[in-house]
Amino acid sequence: MSPRNVAGLLSDILAAADFMAARADGFSRDRYLEVDDLQVIFERKFEVIGEALARLRKADPALFDRVRHAAAAVDFRNVLIHGYASIDHHVVWDTFTNWLPELVADVAVIRREQGPFE
Repeated sequence: MSPRNVAGLLSDILAAADFMAARADGFSRDRYLEVDDLQVIFERKFEVIGEALARLRKADPALFDRVRHAAAAVDFRNVLIHGYASIDHHVVWDTFTNWLPELVADVAVIRREQGPFE
């Protein structure tokens, strides 16, 4: 995979996480659990993050290994897609608040190292 494509995957991850953070601004866990639209947004954006990381793992395993929680994010994506009927939104919120910030921090560092792409 070309550097441009790797950079694109990294950018997709950051964009999805930013979108989630913007939509969740001011929300508590309890409020999140009451808002179906926000739950759907989170599910979809976690699917994007997991898919982008799965592609990164194939394209550049060394970069993938530098991202904390990357394997868990891929697994979580699979649960969201294949186990959609049993999604626990407490877990989705906890994932957003507990490990997504570390994952995003790692991806942001790697993305900056990649430099600009067209």
